[in-house]
Amino acid sequence: MNPDRDRGQANLVALGIALLALTAVLGVALVVADSALSGADRDPAERRVAVSLSDRLVAADGPVTARANVLDAAAVGSLDATALASQFPVGDGHDVRVRLGDRTIAESGDVTDGTSVRRIVLVERETTATLTPDLTADGAVTLPRRTDRVDVRLAPPSGTTVTTVRANGRVVLHDPGGLRGSVTVPVSRFETTTLSFDAAGTLPPGSVDLTYYPTRTTKAVLVVTVDA
Repeated sequence: MNPDRDRGQANLVALGIALLALTAVLGVALVVADSALSGADRDPAERRVAVSLSDRLVAADGPVTARANVLDAAAVGSLDATALASQFPVGDGHDVRVRLGDRTIAESGDVTDGTSVRRIVLVERETTATLTPDLTADGAVTLPRRTDRVDVRLAPPSGTTVTTVRANGRVVLHDPGGLRGSVTVPVSRFETTTLSFDAAGTLPPGSVDLTYYPTRTTKAVLVVTVDA
């Protein structure tokens, strides 16, 4: 036996095994790197669409907003896959899901993973309130909450004539012969509204009924997910 020759052969075997192992490791590394690069190619595209779609959803002139970053609850309630595709074409060709709070409000395609963009928004809901003011003191009433319109119902008693209605000093209704019946008066939702009534005679409670439409806002998280 030749110890040197045996040692050399053993070294060659060890070197071969090491090269084989290195080749295998390199192969795995290349596969992982390729997968990572594929993900890197995909994620920015998903993110661009998700950001663009979320921008459009909260835009001041968007179809589901009352103003910038304030979603109209009624408009959001009617948003579905069809409306999402027609009103927000930026998501065309992608699987898209839109969630508001803990519920999905619209989804197109099959979203299983994808890239998500989150935004904190306000959700505005219109409510209805009624008021029968006591106008016997000064013929005026201030609405307790802001609104963009007021339904005024005038039913003065016999012998009393309402000739003018003002909103914050601005004449909104006028008839020298007398006002009676129901009419909707637009007002500014950016300021508190005081309505005053010019009348010949007294206006006891029940002569005027008001219906107005204040809004309530709640904070929520809007999540847009795009799965390319």
